[in-house]
Order: sequence, then structure tokens, then C-alpha cells
Amino acid sequence: MLSKNLRLEVFGESKQELKVSFDKKWESHSLQTFQFLSANLSRFFPEMPESEHRSAYFEILSYRVLQGVDTQFSSNFSGLDDFNEFNYEEIQQHLPAMFVSHHTGSYRSAMAFLVKYNINVVLMVDPLAYKYTLEKMQHQYQQVKTAFNSTSELIIFPTNKPDLSLQIMAKVKKGYSVLAFIDGNSGSNGYLNRDNSLQIPFFGQDIYVRTGLPTLSFYLKIPIVPMLSYYDEGLQPRWNVYDPIVPPKGERNPAVYVAESTRYLYSILENALQQYPMQWEGWMFLHRYLTLTSADAGVPDSLAGVRINDRAGLFILDGRHYILNKENYKLMELDEEVFHLFNNKDCDAIVQRPLADVHLLYKNKFLIHN
Repeated sequence: MLSKNLRLEVFGESKQELKVSFDKKWESHSLQTFQFLSANLSRFFPEMPESEHRSAYFEILSYRVLQGVDTQFSSNFSGLDDFNEFNYEEIQQHLPAMFVSHHTGSYRSAMAFLVKYNINVVLMVDPLAYKYTLEKMQHQYQQVKTAFNSTSELIIFPTNKPDLSLQIMAKVKKGYSVLAFIDGNSGSNGYLNRDNSLQIPFFGQDIYVRTGLPTLSFYLKIPIVPMLSYYDEGLQPRWNVYDPIVPPKGERNPAVYVAESTRYLYSILENALQQYPMQWEGWMFLHRYLTLTSADAGVPDSLAGVRINDRAGLFILDGRHYILNKENYKLMELDEEVFHLFNNKDCDAIVQRPLADVHLLYKNKFLIHN
């Protein structure tokens, strides 16, 4: 077995490589993800000063790198020293079950718990992950299976599969359990589909989240087993495994069970992030869960005293130039010259642009009065 020290050495080298590419993002203004992350942190985590958002972004990406390193050491999952968190004797009574986790810590090692105990698994993954990393996931699963000398079988479905519920139902009837990540917030039409969404509180804000997993649990009458991974201070992967959520017998209306289960699963995530805030990559995409409304600022009577909004963030994507208002998430494309005027904070030159353009910037609060 490769040593823990070697794993950390590989991570250290990978982190240095990340730092080089990370700094180049600022040189090239490849900052779309960062600007939305900064907006999300300001809204959901306001106690963090904006001056710390860049280092927070690097920390999030570093944990993502560590997750990637851990996949190279997947044979070491058999050496995880906190498997005792997974009380198989208790869980066995509820199988098949729906194991629900979050994209925190070493979340990819969730499979190791199930493989160790020869549990057949249907893994639900994001459509993009399915499209681009299916073979890689299958290879990693095979490595873990070999490490445990397991008989576990794996089937991987994308969450946007049209007949997903029917396929899962058929597999559950054959004794398969389900592993899924609720914070991916995907499914048919992904996060854009609010038809099966529930509004819940999260860090003092209201977000809309998908409810497909608790709904499946209710109708299949299989319990939800919440799981959450995190890295400890020594960067070793740890797991918390929670008591099963058992759907009520004899109840025909899923509404109460679905709502309570969904809120509880997100409360597990919120509580963990109080202690390990940058171990969740969801911060970069949390704006997708919001319903955003913002009145424009109208047309000013005068441009005297107008200044650039400090909450405006710039980025370049595919050769096109954009500005994001990190307070209301308004996004505008700029011509290159105006982009650089904003980047150089040359408000005097900006207000000399055509009046209609200046008014549009003001309406969307990229320019504001003192």
C-alpha cells in the first residue's frame, strides 16, 4: 500500500502546479467562476471579507485537487481508519437503501463503504460527469472492488436519464442500493427545472433544491442513509454516517416526508460547512439555486458623482468581455475598450461613452452614485 506521506507529497506537488495555473487566471481574466463564487460567498457567507475570496477560491480548488489525488490512491480506501462510522449491522436491516451524500471532503470514497460490504450499487451522477468521466469512474470502482476482494456490482446512470425512476425501481427490486449526491441539484432539465423543487433556508437565504431523491425513497419505500465526508486537520478523509431516514408506512402523500427529509439533508451540509467551509465546491454554483429579482436603478438625473460599483466583477470568456454585478447577479457583455476602462477604474472615461450605454450601466448598477 502506498504511504500516506507519499499521498501528501503528491498533493503538495499538485498544489504547486495549481498555484501557477491559478495565478494565470488573473493575468488572463479567466475569472467567470471566481466572480460568481465571490458573489455567492458575499450573499451566503457575509462574515468572510471580500478580500479573502481569492484565497477561499484557491482553497476550494486545492481540495478538488486532493480529491483527484485520492483517486490515484483508491486502493488505500481499504485502509480508512474510520470505517467504524459505518454500522453495517444496523444498515443491513434496511437494505436496499438510498445512500445520500454531498460534494464535500473525499466524497468519491463513498463508494468504498458500499463496496467493502458487497452492496450492489446504482450510482447517480451529473450528466457532464457521466459524459466525460464514465470510464474513469468505472476504472476507479474496479480498483476499489479489487482492494476489498468484493462481489459488489456497479451501475452508473446520469441524473437526466429520461426513464431514470423506472430504471432505479427495477434495480432496487433486484436488491441494488442507490448512491447519489443531493447537492448536485440536477435531474431532468437540471437546476433550471423548478417543477419538483422545494424552497428551503440555507445560510440565511432561500434556495430552491430538487426533491427527486426523497421522493424516490418514499415511493420505493427504501430508507435514506445520509453520509458526509470531510478532511481532518491532517488532510485525512473522514466520514460521518447518520441514522437512516425511514419513509412512513401506510402514508400515501409524500409531501411531508419529502420536505422534512430534504431540509434535514441540507441542514447536515450547512452544519458541516460551519466547520469546514471551503471543502464544498458548491459555493461556486450556488447562484443557480436562487430566484433572482432586482429592479433597475432607472435613469439618473445627472452623472455628477457617479462612480464604479465596487461589487462589479470582470471576466473574459471565449474572447468576449463581461461584467457581473455581484450584488444582484446582473451580467452584461462589454466591448473590449469599456472592459479595460472598468479594469483600470477609469470612471471619468466611462461616463464619456455614448449616453445610452452609460445609462444602461447605471440601470444595472455597475455605475452608482456616491
